[in-house]
Amino acid sequence: MAGILSAKPTITATGVLLILHSTYSCLHYRSLAMAADLPDTSSPPLDVVIEVFLGFFFCLVGQLMCGPFHEVRMSGGPSVKRNRVEIVAPAFRSRDFDLFTTRGKALSVARRAAH
Repeated sequence: MAGILSAKPTITATGVLLILHSTYSCLHYRSLAMAADLPDTSSPPLDVVIEVFLGFFFCLVGQLMCGPFHEVRMSGGPSVKRNRVEIVAPAFRSRDFDLFTTRGKALSVARRAAH
């Protein structure tokens, strides 16, 4: 278990260092390309892109090595399940179609009054 605990920060730190190095490499490439008057420096070189993906992968693997995931439980025991009430938005109102008050109505009244 101690080997897994020590590998997690090592893998994550390696990923972070790879991402930082790819940032430096991309900036260095762009400065050299501008000095050499190369026409297209809008996209990074392929080695930088590969290095970013490897760094992200190492960071992801390092963070997922935390061990077994724990189950999320409701506090209060089995009596909470019997008395639980589900919260449901009313049929006429949901997060997709929230009602917003804007100045549109006032502007349409002002336009009608002006004509």
